[in-house]
Amino acid sequence: MAEIYNPGSVSQPLVIDDDDGYESLSGIKHELEEGHLLLEERFDVDDVFEVDEYGNEVNPFEELDQEYRAEGRLEGDLYEVIDLTEDADDNAATSRPRTATASDEDILQYWTLDDGLLLTPHMTVELRPSVDQEAIEFLRILFIVKITEPERTFVVLRGWGFRRSRNFQGCLPKKLNEVCLIAKMKTSDKRGWKEQALIDVDPRQVMMLRDLRMTNADFPDHRFNANEYHRLGKEMIKESGPLVCRWRKEEHRHPRTKTACEFAFVRLSEDEVDDRYRVKDAQMVNRWRGGVVPGGSHIPNRDSPGLVLDLEDEGSEQASDLQPGQRYTAADIFAGAGGASRGIERSGCRLLFSLDHWEPAARSLRRNFPGTHIYQKEVTDFVTEDLPPEHSYPDILHLSPPCQFWSPAHTVAGKDDEKNIAVLFSCTDLIKKLRPRVFTVEQTFGLVHDRFRLYFHTFLQGFTSHGYSLRYKILHLNQYGLAQTRRRLVIIGAGPGEKLPPFPPPTHSKTPEVDGLRPVVTPYQALLAIKRIKSGHPMHNLATVHRFDPPKRPWDPSKPVNTITCSGGQNYHWLGERQFTDLEYAVLQGFPRWHQFSETNVKKQIGNAFAPSVVRVLYEHLIRFLRKQDGVAGSYLPPSSSSGDSSPIAIPDSDEERDELQFLGLGGLGTKDQPMKLDDEEVEYLGESARGWSATMTGRWDGGREGAGRRARCEARGYEVDADGWPEYREEDFMELDAGTMQDPVIIDWET
Repeated sequence: MAEIYNPGSVSQPLVIDDDDGYESLSGIKHELEEGHLLLEERFDVDDVFEVDEYGNEVNPFEELDQEYRAEGRLEGDLYEVIDLTEDADDNAATSRPRTATASDEDILQYWTLDDGLLLTPHMTVELRPSVDQEAIEFLRILFIVKITEPERTFVVLRGWGFRRSRNFQGCLPKKLNEVCLIAKMKTSDKRGWKEQALIDVDPRQVMMLRDLRMTNADFPDHRFNANEYHRLGKEMIKESGPLVCRWRKEEHRHPRTKTACEFAFVRLSEDEVDDRYRVKDAQMVNRWRGGVVPGGSHIPNRDSPGLVLDLEDEGSEQASDLQPGQRYTAADIFAGAGGASRGIERSGCRLLFSLDHWEPAARSLRRNFPGTHIYQKEVTDFVTEDLPPEHSYPDILHLSPPCQFWSPAHTVAGKDDEKNIAVLFSCTDLIKKLRPRVFTVEQTFGLVHDRFRLYFHTFLQGFTSHGYSLRYKILHLNQYGLAQTRRRLVIIGAGPGEKLPPFPPPTHSKTPEVDGLRPVVTPYQALLAIKRIKSGHPMHNLATVHRFDPPKRPWDPSKPVNTITCSGGQNYHWLGERQFTDLEYAVLQGFPRWHQFSETNVKKQIGNAFAPSVVRVLYEHLIRFLRKQDGVAGSYLPPSSSSGDSSPIAIPDSDEERDELQFLGLGGLGTKDQPMKLDDEEVEYLGESARGWSATMTGRWDGGREGAGRRARCEARGYEVDADGWPEYREEDFMELDAGTMQDPVIIDWET
């Protein structure tokens, strides 16, 4: 294993901290070498259903497809430790905040323990050991509260709880006397972490006083004195030396299920630490990446990437308006066929480069992004090579490293296991090399299961070891406009000195009348985008698509399709008569209909992708967040995309503004100030989607077992139904709408 993971060398030694024991290192080595033995059961694969273009039942990408099937088998275990429900809890009732002025509580100035120890607010105490592995070890006292109840009166110490960083199962670097603040929060509670993190402790649990230093400085600043360590020894420093807190762990819990649904490891910022140990956040940014370009590093017609603002120079003037064409820059690693790249580009970011080593994926990337540099190489080679200046330090970085080794279906050692593990650990090298302000990661949600804890937590430490804050959550992608039951683990990270963005709020809901969101997108609605594409399209040839004999059972296209896998998954057209075409799979996966794929392994390219429509929502959200942090305003349209799509793209200034925009899924967004240009084909599609039969239907679509009920209802409304199950539109169902021009644009919002 040493030859692969290179744990240390003369130039890059492996540093073992004074709190890193032999047991932890040997445990990691053992589990890495015997990773396939961590799985306690082998999942059956007899239920695999795939049909190729010729009707043969095959599964050429069995291991990748099993990943999604095995996720379902893990669900039962995951429900015990993480919330997987789709409930929108933002409107749930908020619990009554604890306040120091409640009628049954009195604030005391001090409290004396039985042994004579005097406690006052702002002291830190060590608590007696507990058998609970997640128990609080230290408490910073903020209030001493006397509580009066009908039958008793007692005193509690109210404050923030801390645990040693070494006790977070590898998510944080294991350093002697480094601690992490614990904040358990409710998603429905609108208070900040400082209020929600407060806990009550019985004074009898206090063991001794400790010196705690809360700082946003880098390790090892402000820790114990090295001379004291050598004089007193490790155990004495551990028992009585100063404690240092640089991190906060957040657990966001669902108010109904009480289980955690989101986690975060957050570096403390300058407004959250002790005055004595404060460093300016701007100084942290400068140390890490040399400053930032407010509003984005890409400014057209400039030889350099842009003026890097020295955030520590109080005399420098921070730009308040975007420059013409200015955009945030981004890069996509493990890009595949360009799912994330497409979403990033359409969000308004300037895509600097994409990387993938697989030839079919690289060909697709070159076809779709001719203005973007495509690296076709192993990521382990990429991290050791010098980059041109224009590719250094993108504002945002996306990573989707291969996760087959962590898949629940992976039960025996494979020829690529060592390679995949090396790729896993290369992510920390990527972060160190590219130093983005913000990064995103997309993975299988099975990684959060306890059986993969070692690998997942090691992956997280690859970011936290460089000072990156991160939050992670299992997202239901149908809440962001995807017509699938797809769920993915998504991580958002922020570099030293940067604020950590939240997740974007859902845009779609099963109960829009309650949540005020858009209704979830159905497969029927999603495929309206290709209704008018003529048969014979290379990815949508209805004459050659496989048809079932006998037909399969029809299903309701108002329900989401199953997760689309590398060979399509257990999906077929809702009439039960044929498979979906590759183009239909791509659109259902969130690709615009004009995205191109190289001819080899098309379904694998589609199934591997991070849904572009979801990525677009995520990155528009990140752009708005960064603009707010940078203090810039303005909304200049980016130039034409690399794909050749000439429709301008406007970035909404808020999540709410989306409600006033018409999103076609093929031409971008338009506002009155930044209009969208439509061609004849797009106008025709808009007429169908906005005024067509599908939008005026009432009730749930129900095809019936044999489709007879559906056809009868269509005919009763005066519609003809073609051989593929599509209603033939009537002339009166379309509004009159001419294509716009740049001089005489078409203005579209929801009222059009």
